[in-house]
Amino acid sequence: MKRRFSRIALATVTVVSACLVVELATRMIDGYRVWSTHLVRVRPGVAPPSDAGKWMDPSQASEYVSRLPVADGVRREWFALDPPKPPSLPLDPELERRYWTRSDNELPSVYEWNLQFVRRVICNGERTEYPYLAGQFRRLTDAFVFESPDGTPYPTYRFLRNARYPSGLVTNSFGWRGADLPLNKPNGRIRVAFVGASTTLDAHGDPFSYPEYIGRWLNAWANQRFPSVSFDVINAGREGVLSNSIAAIVRQEVLPLQPDLIVYYEGANQFWPADFVSRPVIPALRLLRAGPVFGRYSAIAVRIQNTLDRPDSGAEPSKPSLPVTWPADLSESDPPLDDTRLPVQLPRILSDLDTIRGATRDEGAALMLSSFVWLVAPGMVLDSARDVLIYRELNERYWPFSYAHLRRFVDFENRVFTKYARVHILPFNDLAASYPADPRLFVDSIHMTPAGVKLKAWIVFQNLVRYLDDSIGSGRLPKPGATQRESHPAFRDNTRRLMTRDRIAAGC
Repeated sequence: MKRRFSRIALATVTVVSACLVVELATRMIDGYRVWSTHLVRVRPGVAPPSDAGKWMDPSQASEYVSRLPVADGVRREWFALDPPKPPSLPLDPELERRYWTRSDNELPSVYEWNLQFVRRVICNGERTEYPYLAGQFRRLTDAFVFESPDGTPYPTYRFLRNARYPSGLVTNSFGWRGADLPLNKPNGRIRVAFVGASTTLDAHGDPFSYPEYIGRWLNAWANQRFPSVSFDVINAGREGVLSNSIAAIVRQEVLPLQPDLIVYYEGANQFWPADFVSRPVIPALRLLRAGPVFGRYSAIAVRIQNTLDRPDSGAEPSKPSLPVTWPADLSESDPPLDDTRLPVQLPRILSDLDTIRGATRDEGAALMLSSFVWLVAPGMVLDSARDVLIYRELNERYWPFSYAHLRRFVDFENRVFTKYARVHILPFNDLAASYPADPRLFVDSIHMTPAGVKLKAWIVFQNLVRYLDDSIGSGRLPKPGATQRESHPAFRDNTRRLMTRDRIAAGC
């Protein structure tokens, strides 16, 4: 028995040693730091996916603008109008240093974190309902922090105010993307606020976000249709947040500026379609894929991942069967909004929408809900060179769910949003019904290229004009500002507050 154990141990050591040697050699060849737990690139490796074939020029979307219907009073030539460029703020040297010295933690190192959220992450052993953001914070030794007005951990973070980020993002005096605006609403002004996550904020380096385009076109429309009316647009989106943070952003940050309409667009950060599927199967199957986990630690795994990510056909790869046992008494065509069994965290999302709806109503504002756009369909074939990132997300991040499985749950989520708007008599922005399923407009399955962003803005603009034309024509808008504030309750302190991890932990 002892000799058998020794042989097994020797064989194990030999195999592990051989794997380690191969891993170290692969790291040296592929340009990674050799003696590091996480993969850290020290020289350029394989070229990243190319933008060739993608519509990166916003004007390219005019091909669809010429075909899509427009609202009454809208002129297609307005699509060529762009917002004013953001102010040319100097690059903050402190943000520059922090951003470029944090390897894979660039953005979290320059976020302004909610102190209560950070304490939850640190004090509770980093177990949190925000695994993405908590994971990003895990390796930071210090952080900018703020305290929310109501003492809750939401929103989990925000951007620094009046800052130019190395990522390309420029923020205004409220820490939002887009042009600055006065705290108190002038007479004749209508304010439209956009809330959501990364698909509302849009890529930091893109020329404009979709709300910024809409603001430009709304003022062009008002100048022609209602010359005494003007528009302010707020983009309070930020990547990675969930519906409870969005609700807090509305309450704490947006409502003090007395918006007239709040547009909610989000449907991905709480989307994980494992409901009604045997849950123990999912983690076991996902371990078979190296990319999501081991790709952060192993150069061998990255090579395997890159091989899998570039199939010649572009067709969906084979996946294990995952039968869905949908409850017979839970209608897919007419979802019951109060059913706690609704999938993809919809009960939580609807509860937060209730909070937003109540708060906006109390402040005399309206809530516009949106359907959410995904590029996924059964039998979809992608271009193996152009659409690598789309393919990777659908077949790696959401593996082992099939395209048909994903589409089924996406459509159900949008039916829930549609019914919620109908039941509560809310204006509805049905973007998903008319947005083209063209991979040239997408970076991945939900984020869009600069042309895709501008086209998205154009379609939402049509939906807004139809609602606003009736509201202005009937005299419901514009409304005078009911409150004159001297300061914003969430942004009274203009100083940056940097705290070390040890000091944060001392408050546990």
